[in-house]
Amino acid sequence: MKRLKFGFIPVLLLLLASCSNDSQAMVEVNLAPVPYSIQVPAEIAKHLSVENMVTTTPNEFTNQAREAGAIAQVYINYREDDGTTHGFAGVYYFKKADFEKAGNPNEPPVYGSKVLEEKSMVLAIAGPQDSIFDPNSQDGKKSMALYTLVYDPKSFKSS
Repeated sequence: MKRLKFGFIPVLLLLLASCSNDSQAMVEVNLAPVPYSIQVPAEIAKHLSVENMVTTTPNEFTNQAREAGAIAQVYINYREDDGTTHGFAGVYYFKKADFEKAGNPNEPPVYGSKVLEEKSMVLAIAGPQDSIFDPNSQDGKKSMALYTLVYDPKSFKSS
């Protein structure tokens, strides 16, 4: 009987641990045409959409980025629980030399901060400066978690 009790407790703990991991299941959000995806918790992923800046919302800035050498540019949009969509972050993919040439060391980065550099290519993020949501709200908590993820190179996976 004691063996059964001691064998049952570890199995029960493993079962409980696997249940808690499901709530933080990570989902890949494809950032195409940027050749990366970002891994975020499923609870956040359902609030995200990706918009190609060049084809969906071309404007003077997207044209300027393309002329500066941006190979791809997308917006990560966040949809609130009430359905309102907000632009969350710009994602830019450059050759390293073009990204460095586009920046001015005496000014804030025009095309965001370099998050990844691989094979002479740069993935840069231009995210929010502060939260547009009440930090205590569910959207505020999710957007703060997303803010941390978009600046973490480990969140990105090459496509």
